Amino acid sequence: MQESNPCTVFKGGIYIRKKKKRILPLIVLAVAVVLLLAIVNYIYRQPYEEAEKRNNYENELIDEYLDESDDPVTDTESPEESVEYMYSDIGSYSFRGNIDSILVIDKINLKKAVIRGTTIEDNDYNLSLYYFVTADLSTTLDGNYIIYGHSSQVYGHSFNRLDELQIGDTFYLFQNGVRYNYKVEAVDRALRSESQPYFPDLEKRVTLVSCEKHLAEGYSEKRVIIVRAVRVD
Repeated sequence: MQESNPCTVFKGGIYIRKKKKRILPLIVLAVAVVLLLAIVNYIYRQPYEEAEKRNNYENELIDEYLDESDDPVTDTESPEESVEYMYSDIGSYSFRGNIDSILVIDKINLKKAVIRGTTIEDNDYNLSLYYFVTADLSTTLDGNYIIYGHSSQVYGHSFNRLDELQIGDTFYLFQNGVRYNYKVEAVDRALRSESQPYFPDLEKRVTLVSCEKHLAEGYSEKRVIIVRAVRVD
């Protein structure tokens, strides 16, 4: 009977121990990578989840506003299919003033309550929350109705896709149970100090205003995007 070689067993034991020593760091590294990816995914997803919560909250505000209207909503040009608005982003924040109208822009998947304060300080406060769009204190739908909102690269901010609108695009507003349809007639970009000529005193217009997301080449400050639309029957 052939005797076993103790050296072989001993060498095999060394091999196994060395293999375990090599695998253990790989396991630790894999666990660390998984944890890191989970943290990154949480940080990445959080703005989306918050925006969805704000979307649901604002939809409730919009429904309440429409339900409180004295007259039935006049829908002169309903979309052919329903649209899920993922960029409607008012959260459960207190705001100053009242809902003055509802703005719907299908092209950029946006549906928002337009807040109007009673003072400039009210509007500044609402805009400081970065999620609201705010109507000018004095303009009405019979004149040049001006709506201000912020824009940024962060998901869910109010006018962060305003730069996609072009001449000929359409949107609509609900106010006091009536739907008003608009077609974009001008899209301009100008420095704040030079923007006044882009707000003419015209009738039956809506002007949407926000800042550019990026600093344009050749400028020391971001310009404002000014989208003006005329009412269409």
